[in-house]
Amino acid sequence: MERKNMLVYECVGNKASEITLVFLHGSTMTKEGMLVLAKAFPDYNCMAFDLTAHGKSAGEEPENLDVFAEDVEYTITQLQQQKIASENVILLGYSMGGAITCEVALRKKIALKGIVFLGSGADLKNHTPLVDALKAMPPEQFRTADITGNLFGLNTPKQDVEKIENMFLTTKVDDIIGYGDLMASNRYNRLEECGEIQIPTLLVQGSDDKIVLPTAAVETWKKIPGSELLMIPYKGHAAIFEDPETVKNGILAFIAQCILLNS
Repeated sequence: MERKNMLVYECVGNKASEITLVFLHGSTMTKEGMLVLAKAFPDYNCMAFDLTAHGKSAGEEPENLDVFAEDVEYTITQLQQQKIASENVILLGYSMGGAITCEVALRKKIALKGIVFLGSGADLKNHTPLVDALKAMPPEQFRTADITGNLFGLNTPKQDVEKIENMFLTTKVDDIIGYGDLMASNRYNRLEECGEIQIPTLLVQGSDDKIVLPTAAVETWKKIPGSELLMIPYKGHAAIFEDPETVKNGILAFIAQCILLNS
């Protein structure tokens, strides 16, 4: 029997826009974290999802990212049928959400106008050494607060570090679910297959990322034909929050390109 798990979502921006931006959060997170980014695009119909078993969404924590992808596909399809989402969807995924975005693009169950990897790549198995180090830890001992100090780049002001870290810790899932996220992400490697992706693709990456190494984005960029790479100097895994203006401008330029290609 086909799984049909409708994810909980929140809309911001211009609901009448012909372009829908769907934001997928990363490991340990809920949609609340991605709403911070979504609100930077008021001209577009923006949606942030709580992924399966996260925030207000039902279900059991998946062990593999393709299960997350199924629920994302189903939810987008339902929202399009209800005219809540347009037919012109650009999917943006942060960290684990970026790998889920990659999986949705590869599965081709829904039509996408473009995809954006945010601090992510098609291979999270071979470019996440901090997650590798957590494997020896009993899951019940994991605390999200123990890794948030690794989110930042070299020159992020202290007040920004404190603000971003507080956002992560006040909007996170239970630590045991966060641990499961990290392990599921660490199993994901579709680098060879991602060369099959033929839709516009943007990779946004902090050059000082310690959680998902920049090599993950670079190797993915090399594989996906015509993809673009925006490397943000001196920023870390939280680059989308550390340098929101650069990220916003890069995504806006990408959206404009997607509109032009699909016009």
